[in-house]
Amino acid sequence: MTTELETNAHVSAPSHVSAMHDIPLGQIQESKTNPRRQFDQAKLAELADNIRQHGVLQPVLVRPLANCETELYELVAGARRFRASQLAKRETIPATVRELTDAQCLELQLIENLQRADVHELDEARGYAALMQLQPETYSVETLAEKIGRSEKYVYARLRLMHLTEEVQEAFYVDRLTVAHAFEIARLQPGDQRRALQECFPQHKTASAILKDKKAEAVTVRQLREWIEREIHLDISNAPFDAQDEKLLPAAGSCAACPKRTGNNPLLFPEVRLKSICTDRACYRAKVEAFVQIRMKPLEAAGEKPLRISLAPSWQARNRNPDVLYEGQYRPVKKAECEQTKAAVVTDGPQAGTILHICRDEKCHVHSRDTRYQASPQERAARAKELLAERIEKQSRVRVLGAIRKKLPGTFARPDLEMVVLDYFRKLGHDNHRRLCRVYGWEEKKSKASWGGTTVDYEAIGGKAVREMTAPDLQRFLVVCALVSDLYCPGFNPRQWPAKDTNLACTATRYKIDAAKITVEVRAELSKGADKKDKAEPKPKSSLKRN
Repeated sequence: MTTELETNAHVSAPSHVSAMHDIPLGQIQESKTNPRRQFDQAKLAELADNIRQHGVLQPVLVRPLANCETELYELVAGARRFRASQLAKRETIPATVRELTDAQCLELQLIENLQRADVHELDEARGYAALMQLQPETYSVETLAEKIGRSEKYVYARLRLMHLTEEVQEAFYVDRLTVAHAFEIARLQPGDQRRALQECFPQHKTASAILKDKKAEAVTVRQLREWIEREIHLDISNAPFDAQDEKLLPAAGSCAACPKRTGNNPLLFPEVRLKSICTDRACYRAKVEAFVQIRMKPLEAAGEKPLRISLAPSWQARNRNPDVLYEGQYRPVKKAECEQTKAAVVTDGPQAGTILHICRDEKCHVHSRDTRYQASPQERAARAKELLAERIEKQSRVRVLGAIRKKLPGTFARPDLEMVVLDYFRKLGHDNHRRLCRVYGWEEKKSKASWGGTTVDYEAIGGKAVREMTAPDLQRFLVVCALVSDLYCPGFNPRQWPAKDTNLACTATRYKIDAAKITVEVRAELSKGADKKDKAEPKPKSSLKRN
């Protein structure tokens, strides 16, 4: 099979042979095996400006290409410097020429990218996978974990990202999804991954719509995980079939030895408490269907034609099977209770494979007696009176609102302004209430909750503060309320910062506030604290070193 690892043949020579040269950019080819796929164009342009002024301060690393009529080199490390030099219109670039094997080249590329803070997790995963594919006898999850100074769980989680479907990878690359979202989805089967992506963005109907909307926000990782546990994961301990049966579905084998069972893959499912969870719904359903077929065979052998039924109501079924009868389309009865009685087998749920007897004749003289509740004339009259009162109330409110609208003055009166501000404040939600308290320095007094714990009544705190504000302060507070949600940074990614299209950034620009300068000051303050912490707790050294 042809892979991206296949490259031109290279000169076989010791890896320590190296030399420094100024090489024309036209004689250097970018490596196809470089795990890094994304380059920030703004940062490349900034680096190009720096190169125009000061040149390339650190040489790139190249290796000579063999079997070429002209002298050509493959770029091993320094893709950003190479591309920025092209943007700067330079003719040559300082380079260290070294004889390297394919494995040494790939390992160096992986090391260089791991040493950068902005390497994308998918690029990192591709690097690990490429090394393992190139030399499987040398590189395994264990050896890679030891080389990079990480845990086996970390390496395995990164490699799992390679299982993401194309549309999920694209959403991850453009930062619609965080790495935590991506890891949760990567553990699912391809069909379930597409469903999970849609579930992350319930306001968008297609993957292309998600990618086009730059402001699309995914649900929280907790919500995604809860949906997966509710809709995807299945507890084998409640399965209607024998999970130890290897012959039920020979292609799948026993559930006990299946790698898709959480108990058999602790590195992939470290947080799942139950060890009997099946993560492949298609395989589970195939086993249920095989079990149903086994239960139907004795009935068919006896000359009966058993029906297929579900115990779920028809309105609950997402994809209704036309060959299955749902609750409400039949009546459970005793065997031979009427002429229309038929044998039936349950096809889904914990009771799949159960044999029942049903009657589906709506006009059956034995079972067609209407047992539905019939309202009396007095009850129907009372219900009609309630409906009329409801309509009167709705129409009255609409007319009152119309009358108010006509009398509203051109400038807010104090009571109206307070009402608008308080209503807006209430709709901001708990997290934004906490942020506003910190912005304004309001005391967050805790009180006992009805369920026994403690809580903070943010509406009372905000209401008291609003009533004490002057009219100009109320107007300023309204603007701050509109901006406070931008303080939330879901899955913060430095490649997307600073975000220029948020209300916060646009307002700062409008009032001529230097956000970049503030960021520099904050970075300097926090870096001092981080340096002190690093000195107190030295980091473990990685066994990987630059050659």
